[in-house]
Amino acid sequence: MMSDRIDDATEAIKKATTAGGKALEDGYESAREYGERTLDYADQVSGGLADFVRREPLVAVGAALLIGYLAAQFVRRIPA
Repeated sequence: MMSDRIDDATEAIKKATTAGGKALEDGYESAREYGERTLDYADQVSGGLADFVRREPLVAVGAALLIGYLAAQFVRRIPA
């Protein structure tokens, strides 16, 4: 009777451990795939941006100046 309860508890712990390990593996795999997709996307964006800067350097410099000015205005308005 007592040994049956111990066996049941042991089996439940084994099942929970197996399920937890599987969940961790699945989570790790999902995070790895998401990271790879993000890096691929960032690579595509940076390549496209580099091409744009080569084609339109003046527009790119103007955009960088505008973004810097807007960022400075935003930062100045944040209370210290």
